[in-house]
Amino acid sequence: MELDKLFVVIQLLTLQTVSHAIKCFTCASADYKVLFERFSNIRHSLHIPRFGELCDNFERLHAFAPALNCESTCISILEPQYFGGVQSTNRPYSYIRGCAGKIFSSVQNRSPEVDFLHTEAICLELPLSLIWPSIETDEHVQASLKHCS
Repeated sequence: MELDKLFVVIQLLTLQTVSHAIKCFTCASADYKVLFERFSNIRHSLHIPRFGELCDNFERLHAFAPALNCESTCISILEPQYFGGVQSTNRPYSYIRGCAGKIFSSVQNRSPEVDFLHTEAICLELPLSLIWPSIETDEHVQASLKHCS
């Protein structure tokens, strides 16, 4: 992997409907807490999630993360964790989980690809700064609502 790129995979989570409302788990890995405190766009898009390593474990989400009503699709953003150019075997990804509508709420002049992520299973590459404009970077992320091949 090139050091100048950050890969994030967004996966569609199981949707739960209760009275026509979608419930999504809202949490983030502990290493995102600093970004949450530093960037207001991320703070507004994540509804003060719980931070911790239990967010990394889908089986433990029910006990750890609150399930909030959402008007959009539930997504998970998976950021691969590399140390010395090798992906970590203990913790291969960091996670952000929540409602697509909230996570992408700070995106102004959204590209068609970002809007498409709200509804369809696609795989695309886009700048991380397109998701959160306050993070000024040219790094590209791989965004999808399905596994990218």
